[in-house]
Amino acid sequence: MTDKYTDYLIIGAGIAGASAAYELAKEASVILIERETQLAYHSTGRSAAIYMQAYGNKTVRGLTKHSLEFYTNPPKGFSDKPLLRERGAIFLATKEQKILAEQHYKEMKNDVGNLRLLEGNQLRNIVPVINTDIYTSGIFEQDAMDIDTHAVHQGYINGFKEKGGALITNCSVNSISRHNNLWSIDTTQGNIVTPMIINAAGAWADQIAGLAGVRSINLEPKKRSVFYLSIDEFNINKWPYVGDLSESFYFRPDSGKLFVSPCDEIPITPCDAKPSDLDIAIAANNLEVLTDIDVKKIDHTLAGLRSFVADRTPVVGEDADVSGFFWLVGQGGYGFQTAPAIANCCKMLLTKKCFPDSLKNIGVLEEALSPNRISLERNSMTIGVTK
Repeated sequence: MTDKYTDYLIIGAGIAGASAAYELAKEASVILIERETQLAYHSTGRSAAIYMQAYGNKTVRGLTKHSLEFYTNPPKGFSDKPLLRERGAIFLATKEQKILAEQHYKEMKNDVGNLRLLEGNQLRNIVPVINTDIYTSGIFEQDAMDIDTHAVHQGYINGFKEKGGALITNCSVNSISRHNNLWSIDTTQGNIVTPMIINAAGAWADQIAGLAGVRSINLEPKKRSVFYLSIDEFNINKWPYVGDLSESFYFRPDSGKLFVSPCDEIPITPCDAKPSDLDIAIAANNLEVLTDIDVKKIDHTLAGLRSFVADRTPVVGEDADVSGFFWLVGQGGYGFQTAPAIANCCKMLLTKKCFPDSLKNIGVLEEALSPNRISLERNSMTIGVTK
């Protein structure tokens, strides 16, 4: 079988890989490979799908803010439907957390539009099931929005193909070697040769790095469980996303049902994540304690993987020890809301060898995303690469 050559090989066709492929295909030849037969099978297809500028650390919030322009004014032909829909989001605080809520509000109010502090009955006026004996205040991000994740992901994939990019599914990586500054990637769909690997393999990213002889970034996949709940007593369709500052639960309307999660983060080996009955039972009980919702019947359950590094900030950039190996991982729960900004960042770093000024201007720094930053606590041992 003849080797396939490409300027860039992207491993992983989730939202990170798909968006980067879309941007890079404007400039060069790109092959995007996905080991599953079905796109968006893992984290991308199980996302909570919320655009919230008040969510995440400062770097994540900057990337989210930068992505808004793409989502509100996507390129012509990207999608035939709006990518965002009005939703709103409330982050609840207990009496003991009131000062913390006020601190968060002050920290974010200049960067996040339409942000308000709410108390007591103001919370129940918006979501009548909130237990105000427990939660006495909250931060309301009125401009938080639902993301149409299917439309976004398909827009990136379709646009990538229209620009001449090649998508190969059911394609697992068997081995990776390097000769004369070219990578040779043996896959189940043939051999691919490239000067640049972009590792967007999600929870499996450290495994891909190991095949290439690149040091781990200590990526930690974590399982999160969710369930769908039918509620007849309330009209939930206009409720906002509701979570708490402790990240102990969240719920939001989704297709006429309530989408509920205990915000669990259970370290797990990369896999097709499944919810446990115990996790769901605990989550349902907590929901009944923290709200006035009576959980009568759970309609559907699922689980997904969210992968983080030590500082919970995405990892974007070329490895300092092994040239030609580019990291695009660690988006955790921020993948969709940051995708346009990170994809643009990838294109600029790879094709222009510079970091976007538009990100610098809002306080997002290259070193905060770099795979070579000290906060990743990478293994000190260098793993050899076949030359």
